[in-house]
Amino acid sequence: MEQTIKTTFEKLSAINVNDRVEKKNGLTYLSWAWAWSEVKKACPDATYKIKETDYDEQLGFMCHTEVSIDGETLEM
Repeated sequence: MEQTIKTTFEKLSAINVNDRVEKKNGLTYLSWAWAWSEVKKACPDATYKIKETDYDEQLGFMCHTEVSIDGETLEM
């Protein structure tokens, strides 16, 4: 019997978030605390860093972050 190893994307995209979606000011989002809890359940080695914050007249404040899972780091 061959065991299939799921990618990080496959693990996280399989999580049903439908009952946790929130709406505010016309935007649809997930609570960061809830989403991070789900990430840590699926990927216990996951880490994140809060980086610099910028301000844009039209967009407002932008908080830059970095999430690392299984040796892959993505910035937002």
